Amino acid sequence: MIHVKYHKGQQQSGRYKDNVRFLAQPIGDLLLDYIVYVMPLRQIFLRQQSPKALLSPFLREKNGKVWADGQLSRYLGEASARACGQKKGRAQEESWLAKRVAMGVYRPRKPWSAEALLAGAKKLYGNDELGWKLAEQEQALTTIMSWTEQVVAILPTGAGKSLLFMLQCTLPDAGVTVHVMPLVSLRGDLLRRLRELRIDHIEWSSGERRESGLVLVTAEAASTKDFVIYAQALIAQQKLDRVVVDECDLTVTAASYRESIVDVTLIRSLPTQFVYLTATLPPSMYAESEERNYLLHLKVIRASSNRPNLFYMVRKIKNGNGSLLEQAAAKAQDAWNRSNLFNISQDKIILYVRTRDEAIELASLLDCTVYTARSGSAVDKGKIVADWIKSVDQPYIAEGFDYPYVRLVINFNEPESLVLFAQESGRAGRDGERADSFILLPSTWKAVDGDNGDPGVAQPPAIRDSSLGKRRERQAVHRYLESRQCFRTSPSEHLDSPDQRRWCMPEDVPCDSCRRCHDEPIEPPKRATHNGETVTGLTGAKVIRMTRQKEHFELARYREDLIAGRGTCLLCRAADDRWDHDFSSCSRKHEVFHERKQARYRFEAKDGEWLQRYTAYF
Repeated sequence: MIHVKYHKGQQQSGRYKDNVRFLAQPIGDLLLDYIVYVMPLRQIFLRQQSPKALLSPFLREKNGKVWADGQLSRYLGEASARACGQKKGRAQEESWLAKRVAMGVYRPRKPWSAEALLAGAKKLYGNDELGWKLAEQEQALTTIMSWTEQVVAILPTGAGKSLLFMLQCTLPDAGVTVHVMPLVSLRGDLLRRLRELRIDHIEWSSGERRESGLVLVTAEAASTKDFVIYAQALIAQQKLDRVVVDECDLTVTAASYRESIVDVTLIRSLPTQFVYLTATLPPSMYAESEERNYLLHLKVIRASSNRPNLFYMVRKIKNGNGSLLEQAAAKAQDAWNRSNLFNISQDKIILYVRTRDEAIELASLLDCTVYTARSGSAVDKGKIVADWIKSVDQPYIAEGFDYPYVRLVINFNEPESLVLFAQESGRAGRDGERADSFILLPSTWKAVDGDNGDPGVAQPPAIRDSSLGKRRERQAVHRYLESRQCFRTSPSEHLDSPDQRRWCMPEDVPCDSCRRCHDEPIEPPKRATHNGETVTGLTGAKVIRMTRQKEHFELARYREDLIAGRGTCLLCRAADDRWDHDFSSCSRKHEVFHERKQARYRFEAKDGEWLQRYTAYF
C-alpha cells in the first residue's frame, strides 16, 4: 500500500488529501527493496563523488530529470507486449467478440470425397470427360475440403491451381472464399474465366459490404483495416470459409520491394482456413515462407515442376552479327515465318527481357506490342493482352496471363532466377502440345567463379537474408545455363523435393542436352526434406503473437546493448584494447574505413548487396 498526500489538483486548490494506492505483491516487494536497499546505496555512491549530492525526490527520474509524459506508459506497453506478445486494440477486441459470438454455433462442415469434387468440377465446366490434371491437384482439393487449417499447394503452371479456389464457391452450402491477388496482371484473365464459368464474384474495394461466394481482393487492399473489419464481420456470421493467397512465393521474393506483400501476411490473425497457391516455392524458401506468413507445421502438397511437353535449349549468339537483341529479334522472326512450326491462327510467341529499355527496343525491332509495369492502367494492360490474343501475326513481351497456345518462349540473357524462369517458360504449351523454351546468351557469358554450388548438400535457410537468397538463385541459374547436365535436372534439384529430381524420361520431350530419353530414373540427392506435419486448431493469431513477443525481446535486448556501448569504442572493445573513448577519436578508425571500402568492392563485383535494408555493421 502507498499512502501519499499529493494529488493532481494540489497546485490549484492548495489543499492536501489522502491518496491510497495498492500494488500487486510482487511489484510492491520490488519497490520496497528498491527504497530500502538501492536508494541508500545510490546515496552513498553519490556522496563519494559529491559530498553535497542528494537523490531526486522523484521515483521515476534520470540524471535529475523527471520522466517525460508518456514515458512510463511506453515502458509498461513494451513490457506488456513482451509478456503477452500482442497489443490489444479495437481490431483484436472485435476478433475476440467474433469468436465468443460464434462459439458453439459453428456451421457444420463435412469433408468432401474426391469423387464428389470431380463430379462438381465436371458440372462446373460442362464436361463429363473431365479428369484430374495431376494426382496432386486431386490431393490438394480434397485436403482443402477436409478443412485442414494451413495448406500450401505447389503445382506447375497449367496444372489447374485455379480450380482449388473456384470449385468450392459452386458447391452446395458454400460460404465465402477470399482470393488475394498479389499480381494485378493476373486479374483480367481471372475475371474472364470467372465470367465464362458463370461464378458469382465481387471485386472488393474500400467501403464494400456486399457478399459473394468468391471475393477478389488485391494485396494492397487486403492489408487495410477496412478489409480486416469486413472479414471479421463474415467470421462473426460464420460465412467466411477460407482465405486463398495466390502466388504466395511473392511473400518471400518480393518482400524487399513491395510493402503490401509484407503487410498482407498479417491477415493470418483471422481465425479461418488459409490456402497458399504457387507454381514455384523451392525447398530453400520453406523456412522463410513459414516465418513471413506466420505458419506452423503447414500441410504441403507439391507436384513436380517438370513440364514433359517442353523442349529446352540454351544457346550463345555469335559475334559480328549484331547485338543480342538484334540477333534475338531475327531468330524470333525466322521462327515465326516458318509456317510449318506454328498454327498462325492461334499460336503465339512470348519474348522475355530483363529491363524496360530492352523491352521497348525489342518491340521496336519486331514492330510488336510491349507489356511492362508502366504499360498504363489495369484497363490498358487488359486491352494489350486482349488485342494480342486476337492478333495473328505478333509476338509478345509479357507476364502473368493464361493463354494455352503459346508455342515458343525466348529468354534474352540470363534469367534472374530459376523460380522466375520456371514461371516464364511455363507459359508455353499449356494446351499439352509440344512447345519450346530457348535462352539466348551473349557470346561472352560465363558462370561467375564460385557460383556452381553443390545442390545435393543441405544448406541453412536464407531467412530474411536477401543477399544469400539471391546468391543461391544465381547458383541454380548458372548450373542450368552451363548445360553440364540435363536441362530438367537443375530445375528439379532447385524447385522440387529430393525424390522428384529427374532427367529426360520416355514421357518427356528430350532436351537439347540429352537429345534422347533415359530408360532409368536419376538417383535423388541426399539432403534434408521438409516436415509436412499438420496440426489442428487455428494457429494464425498464436504464431503472430509468438513472433511479436520474440521481436519485442530482441528490441529490448538491442536497446540495452546500445546503452551499454554508449560512449565507448566497440572496435577496441572487440580487439581487447582500451575502449574508454568514442570511435570518432579512435586511431584505428581508418582501418575500418579501408576494410569497408574493400568489402563493398568485393560485393559489387559479384552483383551482390553491400548491406541489406534495415541492417548495420559493427
